[in-house]
Amino acid sequence: MFKRWLAAAGLIAAFIAGGAHAEVREGTDYTKLTAPQPVAQAGKLEVIEFFWYGCPHCFRLEPAVEEWAAKLPKDVNFRRVHVYWPGRNDIEAHAKIFLALQNMGVEGKYQQAVFNAIQKDGLELRRDDTLFDWAKKQGIDVAKFKANYNTFSTAQQLKQLDDMGRTYAIEGVPTLIINGKYKVSGREDAGALDVVNELLAKERAAAKPAAAATKKKK
Repeated sequence: MFKRWLAAAGLIAAFIAGGAHAEVREGTDYTKLTAPQPVAQAGKLEVIEFFWYGCPHCFRLEPAVEEWAAKLPKDVNFRRVHVYWPGRNDIEAHAKIFLALQNMGVEGKYQQAVFNAIQKDGLELRRDDTLFDWAKKQGIDVAKFKANYNTFSTAQQLKQLDDMGRTYAIEGVPTLIINGKYKVSGREDAGALDVVNELLAKERAAAKPAAAATKKKK
C-alpha cells in the first residue's frame, strides 16, 4: 500500500490472505467514511477504485479488478480515479496520463497496458518522448493524446483529483470506496473484491425496505 507521503516498501503480510468473506467486519475488512458521499449515478450502487500507476500493489490488484469489473451487475457503477497528491511530481505525470486517456474516453481500454508498461516493462512514461512513443505503439491517436495530455484544463482536472482524494480521505492506494460509505484499503489480493461484493450486497438489502415503503406510500 502506498501512503500519501511515504511509499511503503512492502504490503503488510496480514493482508495477503485471500478468500471469500462469509461476513465482513468493520475495522478489520473495511472502515466507514466519516462523512458519507453521494453517488455519481442516482439509483445505482457505486464502487470507486483509487489507484496510482506507479504503485506495485495497485498493479498486482488490477487483474482481479479487471475480471471483477467485467462481470458487474447492471445496478453497479464502477469508476476509476487516479490519485493526485500535490507535491508528488512522480504521481502528477502519471495522473496526467490517466486524465488524457479519460478525456479521450479510453481509460478503461488502456488501464492494464499503462500498468504493464510502467510496472512490467520498466518504461519511464513520465518522459514525454517515451510516453508518446509508447502511445503510438499502442495504436493511440498520438496527436489527440498530446492535445489532451497538455490541455489547458489539466491543472483544474488535477485539482479535482486532489479534491476527490481529500473528500474520501485517501491516504494510500489501492483503496476502494463502496457506495460513498465504506472504504477497503491495504490489500492487493482478490479478497478485497470479496469484501466489496459483501458490502454491495449489504447495501442492496438495506435499500429494499426503503423502496418498499416508498412504493406503499404511492
